[in-house]
Amino acid sequence: MKKIIIDTNVILRFLLNDVPEQKIICETLFKKAKNSECIIIIPQIVIFELHFILDKYYHINKEKIVETIKSLISTPYIEVESREVFLSTLTLYETASTSFVDCFLLNNAETQEAELFTFDKKLLGVLGQI
Repeated sequence: MKKIIIDTNVILRFLLNDVPEQKIICETLFKKAKNSECIIIIPQIVIFELHFILDKYYHINKEKIVETIKSLISTPYIEVESREVFLSTLTLYETASTSFVDCFLLNNAETQEAELFTFDKKLLGVLGQI
């Protein structure tokens, strides 16, 4: 089966509908994946970039970003690198006072049963709380 890695712009066009003709193309691609005609893969870096752009460029609030990313990575017909780590990350990120990346690092270390080494004082504070 054909595998397709999508970039952040594909997700943004689908979510924002700011370029309607591109949203239609995205919808068609997602329908093909839903019908098992192809496999859509979203790399980790795309999730991080999506978060960054929604936050810094579009100024979408944290709650909406979490909801949007959770919905995306929970879609069963889309393969997301580190899906389970991202789901745990989003749960922590909802209440944490640290960054999305730091939450991911914490959850990734836990998943891999690894120690997280950092000089980041804020992150060290979160580490001390768990």
